[in-house]
Amino acid sequence: MKLPPMNALRAFEAVSRLGSVSKAAEELCVSQGAVSQQLRNLEDHLDRELFIRKPNSFTLSEEGETYASVVQQSLGDIAIASQEVARAKTRRGLTISASPGFAQKWLMPNLEAFYESFPDVPIAIDRTNKLVTFKNDGIDAAIRFTDSDDGFNGLDSVLLFHPQVFAVASPAYIAKHGMLKSLAEPGTHHLIDGTYKFKEGAALHIKWQDVVPGLQVDAISQYEFFPDIDQAFNAALLGRGIALVPHNMMEEEIKAGKIEFANPESIPARYKCFFVSPADAGPNGDLFAFRDWLVDALKKYSA
Repeated sequence: MKLPPMNALRAFEAVSRLGSVSKAAEELCVSQGAVSQQLRNLEDHLDRELFIRKPNSFTLSEEGETYASVVQQSLGDIAIASQEVARAKTRRGLTISASPGFAQKWLMPNLEAFYESFPDVPIAIDRTNKLVTFKNDGIDAAIRFTDSDDGFNGLDSVLLFHPQVFAVASPAYIAKHGMLKSLAEPGTHHLIDGTYKFKEGAALHIKWQDVVPGLQVDAISQYEFFPDIDQAFNAALLGRGIALVPHNMMEEEIKAGKIEFANPESIPARYKCFFVSPADAGPNGDLFAFRDWLVDALKKYSA
């Protein structure tokens, strides 16, 4: 069966919603006679009476009520989708959700490089570890860390990088205590551990016990544990020992000479970084450009 004429559907939707031919005519900016004619056209097309017409009343029939609910929902969905498409065409700029640590340590310091190629695409950063609802929270995409390759069911996800973890210390500490001979043999060095919170409700421990077989941290006098990897990194910056830190978290400090590798070895982190976006977002050139820039800029950190 062919679809009914759109003008007839619009007239029917307005009358069924407003309960009046005159109000529908006013909303549609046409005459009452034109609305009545469209209603008759629709009934002829469907070969059904959608209204019960009496001298002093004009109400929906049982079939009309059922049909009205479907038409109202469908035209409403079309209106919403049309608005979103129109906004996507004219709106420039993206809102990206990222963990506070990644946003502060890497994303914000490196955004200028993105703007050099895309000066007309402003990036707003929502710094949070919380789970986001893209449409309700106004988020275009999220940068998230997870220890599962299939942790984003129902979403589009692209692997950005698999972090490398290095043992690092301040230049003053290394000058006084020397380098690590190997990650697996820390000797008498002061060891620092921290927890990396990569999503709400979950944390990943970057621990010396993972790289030193049989290490009993409770038996080590020169050992510190911090509830946050940033605190552990700051302790290393202050010369208190050697911390295990992802490379992407300390690029600026390495460039400034504030931190050094205590050993050139690295180990792959037990988590990966993904670019996540709604599966039904549709084509978005700005979003794709930002995603591709991230993939290229972050690949140097991959294990």
